[in-house]
Amino acid sequence: MKAGLLLYLGGEVEVPDVHPDQVAALGCGRDLPALLDRHVLLGPEQAARRLGVRRVDFDHVVRLRWLSPVGSVDVDYKRQGGVTTIPLYD
Repeated sequence: MKAGLLLYLGGEVEVPDVHPDQVAALGCGRDLPALLDRHVLLGPEQAARRLGVRRVDFDHVVRLRWLSPVGSVDVDYKRQGGVTTIPLYD
């Protein structure tokens, strides 16, 4: 939806309704993996891998504020210490 490929048709933000034909047409596209790759937010490990740098170098870039997260997600590790906030990068 962020890519502008599926029209927002419903009133529920958490569970948006899209037309099945739009989803089917999008699923048939050969460029779907590359398209999704461009629009999915990445965690720090994934972002470092995408940039082709070591994680420690990625952390330095973030520390220097050359790159900053565009969002975050909370992950609940119930058995290992509770909720951890993971920054997400574009």
